[in-house]
Amino acid sequence: MGVTDMRNAAPSGGAAAGARRLPGVFNPVVRLSVALLAVLLAMGLVFVLRLAQPDLSAGQIDMARPGPVTLQHGGQSLRLLSLAPALGGKGAGVAIPADLAIEDPDMLPSYAARRAFLQAQAMAMALLRDAGARGMPLRATVQPAEGGPPFTLLLPVAAHSRLADLPRDFWVQIGCGLTVLLIAAFFFALRPGTARRRSAPEGLSGFVLAGLGVGGAGFCAAIYSSRALVMEPGLIFAASLGNHAFTFLFGSGMMALFARYPRPVLRWRYVLLSSAALLVSILLYRLELAPHSLIRPQNITGVIFLIIVALILLQLRATRRNPADRAALRWLGLSFLLGSGVFVMLVALPVVFEQESILSQGMSFIPLCAIYVGTALAFARYRLFDLDRWAWRILFHMGVICLLVCVDLLVMVTLSLSSPVAMAFAVLTVGLLYFPLRDHVFERWLAPRRPDMAAIYAGTVSIAFQIGPAAKAEAWRSLLMRLFAPLQMDPVPDAPPAPVLGDEGLSLTLPAQNGAPALRLAFAGGGRRLFNGADLALLTQVHALLRAAEADRTAYEAALHQERRRIARDLHDDVGANLLSALHSRDDAKRQDFLVEALADLRQIASGLAGRPVTLESQIAEMRAESHNRAEAQGRTLIWPLGSADASADQLGYEVQRNLTALHREALSNALAHGGPGAITIHADLDGDSLIYRMENPLGPTPPTAAPRRGNGLGNMAARAEALGGRVTARRDETAQRHILTLRIPLHASPTPTIAPAPFIAA
Repeated sequence: MGVTDMRNAAPSGGAAAGARRLPGVFNPVVRLSVALLAVLLAMGLVFVLRLAQPDLSAGQIDMARPGPVTLQHGGQSLRLLSLAPALGGKGAGVAIPADLAIEDPDMLPSYAARRAFLQAQAMAMALLRDAGARGMPLRATVQPAEGGPPFTLLLPVAAHSRLADLPRDFWVQIGCGLTVLLIAAFFFALRPGTARRRSAPEGLSGFVLAGLGVGGAGFCAAIYSSRALVMEPGLIFAASLGNHAFTFLFGSGMMALFARYPRPVLRWRYVLLSSAALLVSILLYRLELAPHSLIRPQNITGVIFLIIVALILLQLRATRRNPADRAALRWLGLSFLLGSGVFVMLVALPVVFEQESILSQGMSFIPLCAIYVGTALAFARYRLFDLDRWAWRILFHMGVICLLVCVDLLVMVTLSLSSPVAMAFAVLTVGLLYFPLRDHVFERWLAPRRPDMAAIYAGTVSIAFQIGPAAKAEAWRSLLMRLFAPLQMDPVPDAPPAPVLGDEGLSLTLPAQNGAPALRLAFAGGGRRLFNGADLALLTQVHALLRAAEADRTAYEAALHQERRRIARDLHDDVGANLLSALHSRDDAKRQDFLVEALADLRQIASGLAGRPVTLESQIAEMRAESHNRAEAQGRTLIWPLGSADASADQLGYEVQRNLTALHREALSNALAHGGPGAITIHADLDGDSLIYRMENPLGPTPPTAAPRRGNGLGNMAARAEALGGRVTARRDETAQRHILTLRIPLHASPTPTIAPAPFIAA
């Protein structure tokens, strides 16, 4: 039967010597070529046998609808009651039984019904052969489906079928069978694992055998299930027998597969015994040696399904400590339940309860093909790590479909309702249960476990603000442990440029990060799951957060260094200069002024460090008080009336405070030192978001013909105003004999941290 492992099929002894003498026979390319040729020959045989059959009514017979045979004529649905020769043909008329259009004779309720079906096919086939040979139509007795008197019409008969007349189900079964056979051929010839120099997985022989079974069953079923009502009974019998033989191969192969893959859970002797029991049951059915209700093919299919489900449960227990094998099993189990489950629930189970099949046999090969595609992916171990993202959701929705079918069958059997009414009742019942159950299940078990981004952000910030590479590396390891809970976390010498999944999701290799070397994480979730694509996406987010946190730290450190430079500059330029001036001053009054200014500067610097808010109103008041003291100490008069700035609650930044104070002090010092006798007048008003500061003082003894002096004091004032985004202008009013200095600075603009000399504008 071919259910032994292909690894044990290697030649030994004399066979091995023969293999060495004929290496081309065992070459994978040769094996693949032979397998593909066999598949193409089998498909060609199917087309030859099917097209050799006569075609009745050029596709007017409705084979999709169960019950009485109907045909469409003149836009009207007619029941076909009998067929008879037309215009002198040989043979008597044949009554058309209701089950003559049944898709598969195995769906008939008894052996006697199957024999009667084949006998009716033989009688009708004789009429078709005679009419086709003479090129004459058949006379059909029909009756309107809605009721009415019978009447006759002529149905054309073609001696052979045409490709264009083959129904959709034929092409579906051929396509599915061809797909499965091609996959089986590739796995037979190019065993997975050989490219990576490891043995083929145990159970591969069962996989190939099951593929041969699905493909062969699809080819056989395509012959008789696509007939135009009538077909050669011998061909129906032979194709049905082939269908059973290939079904045996499928069942044996699937049992061998799940018994040995991903883990051996059943000895080969028991697999062989199960296959033998399956073969005996099929022989008993074909030879009519057992009760039909007990041994019908649908019952056998159900038993195979239950055996494989039991093997899947055993595999779940055997793979509980191996996430990669568990993921492969989920893929296999999902594929089998999706394919065989649909066939059992929608085709076999209704027949067991003597109800109409919900899905046609031809269309049921689509999910059977899905079994093989999914199983092939599991053998290829393709992206096993992403299975958890959708496997349980598919299984959940499959369960809902099964629940719908079960409720439908239960209602039909217990309440004896018609199929449409029973289906409507089932949809209503399942709908009332489905939506609350779906929300609960998705919220409780199937909803993706979203990572706590707040905690991740806190972790990345903690890493960025650690001091030293060792501390950063330790914090990085701690974050990875919280995110993935790996059983192993080891450094690796070769750092990948980006996170890479390895060992089918068992490991995840990370590039060097934050002082930590490249790391290899293994066995996520404490060994209970695989790393997957969602983990890669999460790491992308974590790396983005780390980069942002590092940028924040860099900006913070830059601001910190800037603040330190600012404090050092203020201490040197303002406090240091005043203390040095006081140290070298011989005038006690000036020494007192220098010390007072130094203390005021220290208070302002301390206030800025503490972050205490300073409003424009309080700043102007402090400047006014200090200015009055300085002017009175030198016997001068200062006039500073209240302005709109005195009522402003706008908060000033530290840079604005310091530069405004320095500008005012420099201007007042110039007025006291170089201005003429008389009152000094100051105004401070608001113009939108800007402060307009204006100082006037009498002109000094400088001759009017002299050019404006560009001393260091005025240059520093222009530089400070420029740093604040403002502008300072000074001019002499010879008519009024006044010197006027005007300062305009925005109160909320970001100051330029570095003050560079700027031109002083004199007008």
